[in-house]
Amino acid sequence: MKSQWNTAWLLLLALKAFGLKEGDPVASMGLRCFHMLPSGVMNCTWSTADVNATYVLFYQNHKYPPRGTHRVQAEQGQNWQVVTRTQVKMGEEYSVWLEVQHAAGVEVSKKLNFSLEEIVKPPVPELNPVEVSSSGAMVRWENPYWLENIPDPPLVCELRYKTSTDAVWTWVGVERVKQEGHKLEQLDSFTWYEVQARCIPERGQGFWSEWSSPHTFRTPEAAPLSQVDVWRKVRLAENSEPRFYLLWKPLEPEAARGNILNYTVDFWDRHQTTVASLVCACCSVPVPPAASYAQVSAYNSVGKTPPAGLSLEQTDLPGPWEVQVLVAENLGLNVTWKFSPRPGEAQPKQFVVEWREEIYEESPGWIRSPVGSSRAFLRGNFRPKVPYLVSVYAVYTQGSNSSAPVRAYVREGVPSVGPQAVRGRSVSPTVLLISWEEIPLANRHGHLTHYTIYLNSSTSRNLKVYRTIGARERSYALKGLEPQSSYHLWMTGSTSAGEGLPTPELEFHTPGAKWQVYLAAFLSVGFLLILAVIVVFLKREWFLSICHKVLPQWCWERVPDPGHSLVIIKMDSQGAALTKDASCLSPPPKPPDEPEILTITEPAPPQVISPARVVFSDYEKHFLPTLEELQRLT
Repeated sequence: MKSQWNTAWLLLLALKAFGLKEGDPVASMGLRCFHMLPSGVMNCTWSTADVNATYVLFYQNHKYPPRGTHRVQAEQGQNWQVVTRTQVKMGEEYSVWLEVQHAAGVEVSKKLNFSLEEIVKPPVPELNPVEVSSSGAMVRWENPYWLENIPDPPLVCELRYKTSTDAVWTWVGVERVKQEGHKLEQLDSFTWYEVQARCIPERGQGFWSEWSSPHTFRTPEAAPLSQVDVWRKVRLAENSEPRFYLLWKPLEPEAARGNILNYTVDFWDRHQTTVASLVCACCSVPVPPAASYAQVSAYNSVGKTPPAGLSLEQTDLPGPWEVQVLVAENLGLNVTWKFSPRPGEAQPKQFVVEWREEIYEESPGWIRSPVGSSRAFLRGNFRPKVPYLVSVYAVYTQGSNSSAPVRAYVREGVPSVGPQAVRGRSVSPTVLLISWEEIPLANRHGHLTHYTIYLNSSTSRNLKVYRTIGARERSYALKGLEPQSSYHLWMTGSTSAGEGLPTPELEFHTPGAKWQVYLAAFLSVGFLLILAVIVVFLKREWFLSICHKVLPQWCWERVPDPGHSLVIIKMDSQGAALTKDASCLSPPPKPPDEPEILTITEPAPPQVISPARVVFSDYEKHFLPTLEELQRLT
């Protein structure tokens, strides 16, 4: 038995070696044939084409075997072959197979047996202009060649349609499509559509025709749906006063259902009195100063939307808090918040999440979130390395209240400049105090994480790096420096994306140590002098008594007036005592003769101008006796 299998295997190898035909009972090589109308040719195709192989198509008319067998060789690399209409006839049976010749041998596909009626492919139908109305769109088509040449069997067709912006088709099968036409219903208003048709013989013999060229049409307008999305923004005027603007988003095409002509805007004050009524284009208008409430409506040629209202007041009712913004890479921003209403007070109608660029004055974007939610995802057209401010508002009937804004970046970059105005001041020969100003917001390109100081000494090649400086710091003390040394210093700022550009180098010199000794001596002497003054002031009575005992009296006498001087008085008393002693030794003097009395008439005194009042300065007053000294004299 084993020898029989070996013999069969060797025979198969011999057949392949001599290039004899070998049919493949499994694969058909994807061979298919179509009778194309109106050309009448037979087009046969197969799945693949090997450039190193030769493909030969065989077709045989069963009416004239073997004389009716023909072969056609396809061009190299071609996976199809056309048989002209003169070689085939309607009503006759044919067999078709494919032979592939390559280096490994010859492969032959399975035979296809058919008549031309069974492989017919009808011509592409011709669509007429679509008849559009408010109730739908009527689609009609024609196939004049089939009606004139092959009236039996008739063709059945199917349709497919979609909006011009959509990629998915909606199919309408043959069981729903009438031959005279089909009406498409439940279409969106004021929307562009595309429609196509294809046909097949009624009894299912043959193949579907190709799809017709797409025919486009637009449905008529209708009154717009839904409300306009209204919000407001605040902008500082030239006098730094806030100026409010009313904003709204243009309606989406599905809601506009036509060309929006204009918008009507009405403003009221707190007493429901009309402040202003405007008709304007999209999508911003200044708010009158007295306005407290606004509403907006959009209208087209058919109708208008219900008015959308917004309270412009700022309420003291609770607002969201603990707002956090997380970045979803290449998607947007994920915003979360917390909200706790006060018991017994009004509840918000909804939340509004607003975002705007912090540097440039552009209109903000916003989305609405229902009450009870605590998160929202922002899919705006965010730019990388640009700071955005995100705020969450609780919207009440009486007004709104917002959270504190949070700065966010969708993608961070490195700072384009270093810290500004870097300065250094020597505190001691070994300590330098560095101060700086923060990097401008437009140049940060992200959240600053820390600053880095690089220090290089002219006497040492070791570069010192200080990386532990927080982003909120504005000064840093460099310690452990060498006295009387030269240093070069520069700084950088860093974000999560990396380290930014450095500042220009700052050169400084540390002072020597001698001035420190002089400064210490000067401070010590000054301290001792101040201490001595304080002690003298507190013990001034004791010091005065010591001075009275040690110094001569004329040194501490306050009033050097001979008439009131204690020294002169003492000397006068001593002189009187000496005169008394001398009288005891000599005789008393002879009394003088009685004087002659003369009468003298004095003339009237001349008018004397009183001298100007002498004004004593504090210096003269210093030498006047005090009240205590006058009392001792008396």
